[in-house]
Amino acid sequence: MPSSPRPTRGFQLGTLVGARVIVQPSTLLMLAALAFLFASGTEGGMTRRAFTLGLALAVSLFVSVFLHEAAHAVAARAFGRRVDEIVITLWGGHTSFDSTALTARVSGVTAVAGPLANVAIGLALMGIGAALPLTGIGAGILSWAAYANLLLAAFNLLPGIPMDGGRVLEAIVWAVTGRRHTGTIVAAWGGRVVAVGVLLWAVVPPLLRGAAPSLFTIVWAFLIFSILWPAASQALRWSQTLARREGVSAASLMRPAVALRFDASVAAALNLADDAGAEEVVVLAADDAAAGRFPVTTAREVPADRRETTGLDAVTTPLPRGAAVTVGADAEALVEALREWWGRTDAWVVLSEGEPVGVVRLLDAMNALR
Repeated sequence: MPSSPRPTRGFQLGTLVGARVIVQPSTLLMLAALAFLFASGTEGGMTRRAFTLGLALAVSLFVSVFLHEAAHAVAARAFGRRVDEIVITLWGGHTSFDSTALTARVSGVTAVAGPLANVAIGLALMGIGAALPLTGIGAGILSWAAYANLLLAAFNLLPGIPMDGGRVLEAIVWAVTGRRHTGTIVAAWGGRVVAVGVLLWAVVPPLLRGAAPSLFTIVWAFLIFSILWPAASQALRWSQTLARREGVSAASLMRPAVALRFDASVAAALNLADDAGAEEVVVLAADDAAAGRFPVTTAREVPADRRETTGLDAVTTPLPRGAAVTVGADAEALVEALREWWGRTDAWVVLSEGEPVGVVRLLDAMNALR
């Protein structure tokens, strides 16, 4: 199982479905900024009462963001995925979960869960507002919270990375074509289109009306653009990596190997390897676990007249226990294995139904996965 990522710095509020709930300190700055922004736009200007109301509206927005991320976490957990963190940040939030051997279905459903949660919350709040005779501040906060959830859902459903709608689009194209990197390319370009569209939305409509664009709107549009465009561009670069990794697996990288016990001779190892056409020999310990390996070329360096009497310890490179991957391990699984084993061994034993069938050298894997 892949190891959990290093915890994000921030205030930990608890756990949900096994995931740490983290609020980054920068979130407090955004809360204060939003409270000031909301308060300054109220009738009567900035007052203590207006700031308190603005803070309540800002808090309701971040609660909506948290529920959005919580829905992602619950969906991922429903697919049996380990969920590591739910992080609330300056610009929103993100959820980290185990994406090993990810499928289009898991990716798409997990992504759409967040916006659907906001739609459900928004409609529920609208229903509560219609059913209860609320007035004044209570009615205002409820109405704002409903509007914020629906707006959050609509924005996140835009078909471009890094929005959830982009991940849904990626999953759809992935499922249709069978290629994840194709879906990533389409969704990343969708993200770039959305980023440019935000700028055009801020500038074009006022100009068509013969008015000057609002400086406030332009600033916010540029901030959103500065988040969306780099994220989409990074996804495009990632798609190139995915394309290079397509087809990379333990089976494609391994050098065929045979296995025999540690007490055999170099001659026995060479005879077995030659009969099987193997390039590597895996040395088994007394309990039949892989304990070492060596290339056949190394064994051939032993003089022919000494091979019968030379033990495998003379040519074997030790392997740490557990330095193995299955023959079906794909590129993503190999990346996780590299993170775990780099610096601890120079090769993995490749297992098929628990039996050694090959050896993958870590340098070969790293070069193939770059």
